[in-house]
Amino acid sequence: MARKIWTDEEKLSIVTAMLKGEVPVSELCTERQVSVTQAYRWRDLFIEGGTKALVDGRSRKGRDPLVDENRRLKELVGSLSLIIDAQKKFGAR
Repeated sequence: MARKIWTDEEKLSIVTAMLKGEVPVSELCTERQVSVTQAYRWRDLFIEGGTKALVDGRSRKGRDPLVDENRRLKELVGSLSLIIDAQKKFGAR
């Protein structure tokens, strides 16, 4: 017998049904023709992925280094613009 290839949508449907808890997992797995072990493996992967998505990627100081770099670059561009404007005004004489 060939193994079934589950789509991402099917896996998500099974995992969300498990998490809702409206039907016992054993009954759900029998209805969907998936092993209980496989269903729990998908659930664990789903939860692990959700945990990773909630990890705060900012530095320990609570500041995002990209935001800091973006602010610094904007300040630099502003300063350079002022210098260029001054050179145009005073250099043209």
